[in-house]
Amino acid sequence: MAKEATAIPATAAAPTAEAPKSDSINIKKVLIIGIPIIVVQIVLLYFLFIKFVAPGMTAQPHVKEEASVPDQTQVMVIKDIIVNPAGTNGTRFLLTTVGLEIPSAELKAELETKEVQTRDILNTILTSKGLDELTAPQFKEQLRKEILEKLNSKLTKGKIKNIYFSKFIIQ
Repeated sequence: MAKEATAIPATAAAPTAEAPKSDSINIKKVLIIGIPIIVVQIVLLYFLFIKFVAPGMTAQPHVKEEASVPDQTQVMVIKDIIVNPAGTNGTRFLLTTVGLEIPSAELKAELETKEVQTRDILNTILTSKGLDELTAPQFKEQLRKEILEKLNSKLTKGKIKNIYFSKFIIQ
């Protein structure tokens, strides 16, 4: 009988030895499956927040009632005008982007219909200038005035307010 008594505790001890193995397997499953699911949920919440909640959180400027008419001043951009400056024989070039500040939508529509003429005027003025003029810092203000006068003389629905150079690269 002593042999039977010792056999029972041995079988009882076996399940307790296997229990830690099954717990470690469950922990591994949780780590392998659970953590990626949590990470995916966090990423989805982030994008939902950015898409729907954050745009409504931007501070709106306080607008007085008498200033309810919006300012219609716009800037029309004429991109990437590439010309060879005078006297370079095609060995150098100027790459520029010009912004035209316009006061009304009507003038913008007119300029859009006359984009080819506007580009031609810009090309003509810029190709007539030499490298010494284009590289001098004080020249840009004279160039702005010349472009402004020439373009405004061709417009019928208003006048351009200002000229901006957002890109002015000489190479």
